[in-house]
Amino acid sequence: MAAATAPLQSNRKESDVVWYPVGANTTIWAGTLVTTRDDGYAYPARSGTATDKFLGVAYESKNNSAGAAGALIIRIEKTGTYDFATTDATQASVGQPVYAADDSDVTFTALNNQEVGQVVEYHTATSVRVRIDLAVN
Repeated sequence: MAAATAPLQSNRKESDVVWYPVGANTTIWAGTLVTTRDDGYAYPARSGTATDKFLGVAYESKNNSAGAAGALIIRIEKTGTYDFATTDATQASVGQPVYAADDSDVTFTALNNQEVGQVVEYHTATSVRVRIDLAVN
């Protein structure tokens, strides 16, 4: 393929919400953290998997527990701030990166976990608001 020599019509599409096929035998709940694995399908976020890539927050629930990979499509939000459970948060946590502990909890531990955003608001020691924009793939 050659470099462009004239303007392109790139077919821009709003990217706040993007559609992904759901992995086989998988249920993803609305409002939870979603990642993709080596196969390219959407799955609930999990801990200890540095190779997973963070996609965003599920806009809706999809139950593909009896389906083949790609049998269902899920909408994923790529921008915004969301409340998540955590442990040991303090006011000093604001501005700190957080990582997926599972699909509904975040941790401050980076080791083998995918980054899901930065703390923008401290609620309690067990609850923070996270901005996901810069961490999504």
